Amino acid sequence: MPGTDPGGFAAGGTGDVRRIIAVGSVVCLVWVFGGTRAQAQEDTAEVSSAEQLEKMKGQLEGMTEQVQVLVTDVDKLKKVKFSGYVQARWETAENKRDTVAATGTGPTLTPSNNERFYIRRGRLKLTYDSSPLSQAVVYFDGASSGSSINVRLLEAYVTLLDPWTVLHRHGLTIGQMNVPFGYEIERSSSVRELPERSRAENVLFPGERDRGVKLVSQWTPQLETMVGFFNGAGISSADYPTTDPTRGKDLLARIRFAQGTLDAAVSWYGGHATTALTGPEADVETDKTRIGADVQGYYALPGLGGGTLRAEYFGGKDVNADSVKALTTVPSTGGRFLRPNVISSHLATDFQGGYVMWVQNLGELCQAAVRYDVYDPNIDRDHDQFERLSVGASYFYDGFTRITVSYDVPTTDVAAGGGRFVDPHDNLWTVQVQHKF
Repeated sequence: MPGTDPGGFAAGGTGDVRRIIAVGSVVCLVWVFGGTRAQAQEDTAEVSSAEQLEKMKGQLEGMTEQVQVLVTDVDKLKKVKFSGYVQARWETAENKRDTVAATGTGPTLTPSNNERFYIRRGRLKLTYDSSPLSQAVVYFDGASSGSSINVRLLEAYVTLLDPWTVLHRHGLTIGQMNVPFGYEIERSSSVRELPERSRAENVLFPGERDRGVKLVSQWTPQLETMVGFFNGAGISSADYPTTDPTRGKDLLARIRFAQGTLDAAVSWYGGHATTALTGPEADVETDKTRIGADVQGYYALPGLGGGTLRAEYFGGKDVNADSVKALTTVPSTGGRFLRPNVISSHLATDFQGGYVMWVQNLGELCQAAVRYDVYDPNIDRDHDQFERLSVGASYFYDGFTRITVSYDVPTTDVAAGGGRFVDPHDNLWTVQVQHKF
């Protein structure tokens, strides 16, 4: 047939088939190798993702552990409470002096100058509530005393609350703490309306603290009882600040009734006091008994605010510092001896004392207070009584700071010769700035 070339068709068709086969082979190779590479990349990606997930899981677990530790530390810190206050004062008295008298080979100083700036109290308290059933307290004071500055331990005790009542109404406290006698002792110095406590309390309970154990029970919202056993001398004792020379402990008991606007209590203290002596007389042990009664009444006046009337009485028998001075002698060689023909039991005398006090708020920022307190260390002797009238006013600068100005008028009898007694000029002005935190 014209135009037909079987040999040419065969040659041209074979070349095309070869080309087709070559292209197909290349495509197959590309597909095979490309698919293998993609699979390898996918496998590598899966391995990398797994590693990253595992790494992130480890980091998350580490962060979780850190958060748990942080939460535990915060929980512990929430159980710790720091509190305290600073009382900075300026005082000026009628008997202030600027002289120093010198006799013999060494200086004999006149009484300390009673116009001064000083730190009356600088206190820091740490309270740790480890659980609803226990508490620990450590309380320090760093204040100037005379010419020295001392940091001392005021309180350190542990309180255990009963687990069998819902409100934990019974608490057992052991350690160094306030002596639980009367109203004034356990009331913090940071909330008092006048700078110092009454004279009777200062003499009978120097330092206000002792070492022992007490059990406080809140039987009803109105009725509370306390019973305790203590060393007896107190932490400010010159002879026995941390020890007890007697085998028996001093026993304290107190019952308190609170009825809203009226609060009344009776306290009792029984024990022995030891006066350290040198020589064959040995130490003298005398009875130490104290009974106390206190009452507080609260009211409110329209336009002025709340007010309170307080009264407290102390009575009993205790070692009399004046009697110890009069009935003993301290030679230059040291020691302390009873004078000849002295009856050792006369070192202790019957005493009585107390105070009445009125406090009135004047609006939200001001407060006025008046107190009259007395103390007679020996009711069988004349001219040894102490009386004092104190007036004061406070201004609450803010929620933390209070400024107090007070004026004390003490009355004492000092022998002036010829059987005469005079009251020395020793009235005292005090300006105190307190910051509580």
